[in-house]
Amino acid sequence: MLLLALEYFTVGSVWITLLALALFALYSAFAPKTGLIGQIQLPRDDGFLSDQNVQWWYWTGHLETEDGRRFGFEVVFFAFRNFGLFWDQLAQGAITDVEGNKFHFSEYVHFGLQRHPKDSFNLKAGPGEVLRAVGGGGKDHLHSEIDGFVLDLELEQTKRPVMHYCGGPHPYCFGGYTYYYSRVNMATSGTLSFGGKTYKVTGSSWFDRQYGDLLEAITQGWQWFAIELADNRQIMIYDLLGKGSGVERAGSITNADGHTRSLTGQDFKIEQLGKWQSPHTGCIYPMGWRVSVAGLNLTVEPMVMDQELCAEHDLWIGPEYWEGACSVSGDVAGKAYVELNGFCRGPEGTIDFREPAEQSNSRNAGK
Repeated sequence: MLLLALEYFTVGSVWITLLALALFALYSAFAPKTGLIGQIQLPRDDGFLSDQNVQWWYWTGHLETEDGRRFGFEVVFFAFRNFGLFWDQLAQGAITDVEGNKFHFSEYVHFGLQRHPKDSFNLKAGPGEVLRAVGGGGKDHLHSEIDGFVLDLELEQTKRPVMHYCGGPHPYCFGGYTYYYSRVNMATSGTLSFGGKTYKVTGSSWFDRQYGDLLEAITQGWQWFAIELADNRQIMIYDLLGKGSGVERAGSITNADGHTRSLTGQDFKIEQLGKWQSPHTGCIYPMGWRVSVAGLNLTVEPMVMDQELCAEHDLWIGPEYWEGACSVSGDVAGKAYVELNGFCRGPEGTIDFREPAEQSNSRNAGK
């Protein structure tokens, strides 16, 4: 009996091994090739890149109605490849009502991706495609519907795209790599409807496109600043948190004529002025900064305190982070968007076994 059992076990192990080898052979034959793709090429890289495991299209901006009421907005689409083959999409939208002191956001998870056009993007999410981003080549259309706010915007670049890291791949000291470019100061116009009325809005938007092997960077966390000065200079700086793996710090400054100079970590200093604890997640974020860069001393402060985006899904690990419209004062006035990632409970930290706090997508941020 023992010999029979051993023979059965051996035969079973052989079949399992053969099956595993067959599956690996199939994976090797059909899995898409991934890795470095040379220098950034536009408009090619505006479109979906199947050979990059993580990528996103990211818009933030500042809007004003004809009567002077101010709003901030965010529209972002993330794409992640899982297990080498399968794609997931996370889309998020947000509206910051500055005078109303309220923040509104929504998010949608889609397992799989829609078909993507070449050299451009046609991104959509939610029932009835309530989040959409269509365009490429420096001319974009954005649509979002969040908590009764309906936003329709036309964006057009006013300066040449900013190629971070000279337009090539940048290897991170902790592993992985990134390609990264921005379209700063995109002229923006359109409409914002809420409360039964439609308002014409104008302003400026900032587009970030990033792709590569980014999972290690995501779990590090960062502070990111997109600063737009009143003298038509734009400054991007980021400061990776470097949890035990060193620190990455870099940036750029674009002058009024559209010429960009790269910044190293020694070219700027970020000092945190305070902290804020989220009543929704308990996460503690820095809040208020003194930024010294390019001979300027700038103070960056949130226009609304509570601009935290909280992952609402249960079966998919998504981000909880702060991203918000800010004012800039000091040597030159302006405005900014600041993103704080990695200050929450864990790596893209949404796995938490505590009882979830009651959440509302519409918040009075002063409470």
